[in-house]
Amino acid sequence: MTAPALQLQHLAKRFGKRTVVDDISLEIDGPQVVCLLGPNGAGKSTLMRLVAGFLPPDAGSISIAGHPLETAGLAAREALGYLPENAPIHPALRVSETLDFAAAVHGLTGKAAKEAIAEAVRQCQLEPVLTRIASQLSKGYRHRLGLAQAMLHHPKVLILDEPTDGLDPAQKKGTRALLRQLGEHSTVLVSTHLLDEVPEIGSRVLMMANGRLVYDGKLPADLAATFAQKTC
Repeated sequence: MTAPALQLQHLAKRFGKRTVVDDISLEIDGPQVVCLLGPNGAGKSTLMRLVAGFLPPDAGSISIAGHPLETAGLAAREALGYLPENAPIHPALRVSETLDFAAAVHGLTGKAAKEAIAEAVRQCQLEPVLTRIASQLSKGYRHRLGLAQAMLHHPKVLILDEPTDGLDPAQKKGTRALLRQLGEHSTVLVSTHLLDEVPEIGSRVLMMANGRLVYDGKLPADLAATFAQKTC
């Protein structure tokens, strides 16, 4: 039996006396795009940081592609790509150097590295800025570079925190199309605060409020009404 791409069991995280992620359990199977919605402070970014291994949970477990994050962290991280809200990019490196480094970190060398970089550059439309220093990039291009790093090694699971933030309308349209394409081969969990974006990229929706998962299901016929009902 194939393990779920992503499995969370009774996951919890507290900061002091405040519970930010409160007893969340879910499974995501196979290639698809799943949208994570919630008001500011709902716990979305914290949940993503837990899944990516940037924060340790206070309770519960995380499994990525069948690998428990706690006991098989390296294998779990090899199966994961992560784009946080503020893309981690070295400001002194050129875009091409950033991608070369990302490929090396993931163990890609020679022809495999060149092909992976070329594909990421094409998909994220980075051709015009390949020779630029990262600190000179607009917010939109920085985000696209972060996305290219996250998807470079063709991970089984992609965790993307606000991947269209800072993009102009044409770039948003292209990125949404790319997310749909990535969802054909990877499990993609995307957080967004744009309700009109959700129907364009995914058919399953997760909603969080006050650290808890309050909705997990297919895209509702009236997303705005369901979101207001579940999160207010």
